[in-house]
Amino acid sequence: MTPTSLFLQRLLGSAAPVAAAAVAEYTVDELAQAAQTTVRNVRAYQDRGLLPPPERRGRVGIYSGEHLARLRLIGQLLERGYSIANIRELFEAWSQGRDLAHVLGLEQAIRGPGEPEQPGRLEFAELQAIFADDLDDELIDRAQAMGLLQFAGDHLSVPSPRLFAAGVELYRAGIPLPALLDELESIRRHVEQVSTGIVQMIVGHLVNPLLQSALPRADQLEDLSTQLLRLRPLVEQVVEAELARGLPVAANRELSERVHRLLQGFLQRSQG
Repeated sequence: MTPTSLFLQRLLGSAAPVAAAAVAEYTVDELAQAAQTTVRNVRAYQDRGLLPPPERRGRVGIYSGEHLARLRLIGQLLERGYSIANIRELFEAWSQGRDLAHVLGLEQAIRGPGEPEQPGRLEFAELQAIFADDLDDELIDRAQAMGLLQFAGDHLSVPSPRLFAAGVELYRAGIPLPALLDELESIRRHVEQVSTGIVQMIVGHLVNPLLQSALPRADQLEDLSTQLLRLRPLVEQVVEAELARGLPVAANRELSERVHRLLQGFLQRSQG
């Protein structure tokens, strides 16, 4: 595997370690599933010269980790609005020594290569058993629109089991479903605002200075990407620490007066 492909495997967040990805083998169906695309797309990219042909073993085509990295790169470019013709031109420039992967990897380095949470499976009967009569079609539609539940044939898919489990516990503690969904929408707005500020800070102070002059060398881009990958857990640590600080402050502000009134009432009853 080439240094560029190794770099791609790391920055694109491959589910397998780089060493394993180097020897990974896929059928066309397995490759499409790993790249979150379709077999039809894989074959179309091959026909248009974007994807190298597989190794033939009898009647079966065997693909490698390099094919998977290339498919993910194609997906990144399509998401940015590039046409197939544009992508072909970029790949031709890449093959001539202008390392496209290092440039495109910067955004992924900021996002981080963390493994996505594996979706959970939930039967309709289980959902009904948890929420009983408090669950209606309007709330189900709202939860689906927020990405909390997805219909998957004869069952439901839960994209974030951790978030769903937390919601269930809060509901069982006595918080109504509409209030939980309202608060989650508010949390998301604030988290996205904080995330935007953090990314803008990183880009403004680390990325932009490097890109102000001529196109940086590949080794400079790789060093920057490595640095950005190290920053992500530090940023998460800051946010976690501030949340741990803010929760007791908010609890004291919201609850202190109520607790004071309860204590006063207790003292009055005990003295009477």
